[in-house]
Amino acid sequence: MASNRHWTVYENSRGYQVMRCEGEHLSLVELKDDPVVDNHYLRKRNIPRYPKPLLFHIPNVCHVTGVKGLWGIFNDGGFRIPDHDVNDVDNFLWWSLSVTTEDIEDAEQNFLEVQFQDQEVYSQQGFLEKFTTSPAFQNESRYGNFRFTLPLRELLSLYARQFCRRSAPVLRVLDTKIYKSEIVYSVLVHPRHIRYYSHYPRLPSNDDDVCGYSQGNMSWSCQAPSKAHGHKLVLDREQPEVYAKELKGEEYYVWDHVAVAFHMEPHWTLKVDPERLYSSVTVCEVTELNLLMDSDDEIDEDDASVILENLAIEHDLIHQYDY
Repeated sequence: MASNRHWTVYENSRGYQVMRCEGEHLSLVELKDDPVVDNHYLRKRNIPRYPKPLLFHIPNVCHVTGVKGLWGIFNDGGFRIPDHDVNDVDNFLWWSLSVTTEDIEDAEQNFLEVQFQDQEVYSQQGFLEKFTTSPAFQNESRYGNFRFTLPLRELLSLYARQFCRRSAPVLRVLDTKIYKSEIVYSVLVHPRHIRYYSHYPRLPSNDDDVCGYSQGNMSWSCQAPSKAHGHKLVLDREQPEVYAKELKGEEYYVWDHVAVAFHMEPHWTLKVDPERLYSSVTVCEVTELNLLMDSDDEIDEDDASVILENLAIEHDLIHQYDY
């Protein structure tokens, strides 16, 4: 019940105000119905029609960092919580879902099958790309130039072997966070022997909730794929056809995404084989509006490629470098 829901409001390490509801992944409908949630973007009523929900099955996750983070990861031989986070109550290593063009195509096909079932339908090729425009779907990043991408199954296996005493890690519903125009659904991963998180519900293994995990894939029912809406969904069941109609202007709205938080003790490092680590990293551009913690990390993609090549030489991985 919304009336019994407990929200906390705080300022995060980057100075942004956050509303947080622990132990629940709340849908857009639930957030709009909650009288405590007073968010301008969430309350907007003039949002053009768009495809929702969109069901994704994502096998890969990514962790993006800057120059200092890149060198730190390779010098440590893996991932750990940053030094500035060691005194934080929640020691988490954060990853995001890595959504590919193929994932978007699969979600588009699933959307058409749900809407039209067995009917033959004309659809504008790649119409969903007109709507999946939020930062959750972009190649650019708000956090740095270096993106590590790994299968979630592989990451969970590494985590289990190193920290879970030969048992599988536990996945739980951590929280729903609301920023100015961003909604984050956080999934918690922790060793079974750590009981501190037992009050959080287990993450579902089906597609019926906002997100779940099954057979190596994270399911995500995306409810707000666009930060700025420049198209309107046209869905004609009589023709039948579906396409994206371009609008004269853009309407701003909330957007949602999923984050995966691995519990890490301050002295832990999630070790990854150096060559596997190197094969998983690529360079990307940083968004104009970004969340960089260090101004020295503001470099372009070409400079980032040079830094990555120098790192390969330093760590004797040059034979892996793709010229």
